[in-house]
Amino acid sequence: MPSSATRALAAALIVSGLSLAACSPTLHVHGYMPPEADVARIRPGVSTMATVQETLGLPAGAGVMRDSAWYYVESTFENYTYHAPKVLDRKVLAVTYNQEGVVTGLARYGVKDGRIVDLANETTETGGQQLGVLQQLFGNILNMDGSQFQQQGVGTQTGAGL
Repeated sequence: MPSSATRALAAALIVSGLSLAACSPTLHVHGYMPPEADVARIRPGVSTMATVQETLGLPAGAGVMRDSAWYYVESTFENYTYHAPKVLDRKVLAVTYNQEGVVTGLARYGVKDGRIVDLANETTETGGQQLGVLQQLFGNILNMDGSQFQQQGVGTQTGAGL
């Protein structure tokens, strides 16, 4: 049988291992960046929206002015357990088009090219009143319509021959 000192040492090793694992960052990659070999097949002045879609696939975002540009974005985030995620890297490939849908240029951007823009904040401000838990649970108890309790056959006889 293992001694109590051996058990205590094993428990301490397990606890310290778990706490070190909890402190290590988690990396998350979001988005899609086409492979460089596929991007090299796109030729400005020759390729069209259809050939770009066939070669690179559809992007997650498009330009504001009648699809004048397609943006392929890939972001790498580092996340510690109780901290906000930190952007480590962001790659952007912008494919611009003319009015006929022919590629006019390819541009690559990264974190070093400018400030980090939060692409998806995932919060939307809503109007109205913020309700607490108790207000949500008990708010509609006295807000009932009496007509829903009335019987539908009011004035009809319910007994046979009475």
